[in-house]
Amino acid sequence: MTRLCPAGFGGQAVPLLRLLQLFDSQFPVGAFAHSGGVETYAALGGGLAELRDILEAQVALGWGRSDLAAAYLTWRAAHHTKNGDSPLFSYGQRLDAVKVVPAVRNASIGLGRRTLELLRRLYPEAAVEIDPPHHAIVVGAAAARLGIDARDLLLAYAQSLAMGTLAAALRCMPVAPAQAQALLADLHPELARAVERVLEDPEACLFTCTPALDLRSHQQASLRTRLFQS
Repeated sequence: MTRLCPAGFGGQAVPLLRLLQLFDSQFPVGAFAHSGGVETYAALGGGLAELRDILEAQVALGWGRSDLAAAYLTWRAAHHTKNGDSPLFSYGQRLDAVKVVPAVRNASIGLGRRTLELLRRLYPEAAVEIDPPHHAIVVGAAAARLGIDARDLLLAYAQSLAMGTLAAALRCMPVAPAQAQALLADLHPELARAVERVLEDPEACLFTCTPALDLRSHQQASLRTRLFQS
């Protein structure tokens, strides 16, 4: 029995609820175990100012381009392709090449793999088999098959990625929860612009240029004490 929403049933309410579920912090895929280099900055004495710089770099030249673009390209292609068909496979390969730091690449694949496992149980028709199963590819395809609007998908995804960075910082930096929320509020216009940029030209956005973040992510594996896997 399919669990996808019948046409006309609940309007956009059910797809919206499923979008909220997909990016909820309680969705058990293990995102909390990764900091993307934030822990290295913390070990070097970083605080609120450094956290702001990290987030701005991520949005401008990091996941605000690559992961959002991959999710949208996959969302667009999933309407017209079968499991494993090109271009879904090619998007997975391209995103794999963009993530040059092994820890970051492995984290993305691990999150995607665990998301796929849950989708097979909850919404099997939304689970697209793709190798490598990067998280952006998995959620992009799932959102398309769950009837989720592309702009809604990207806004929710951008918010969740930013929240992931903030959640990591709260555990290892001298940053208060209220300060983190204020930083997120300041960042909302940038997140909205990043989404519109990807919707306008996703192919041009499928890259990253964050050498400092890449370096700190790589160094994190060598820290004397660690809270996070990467």
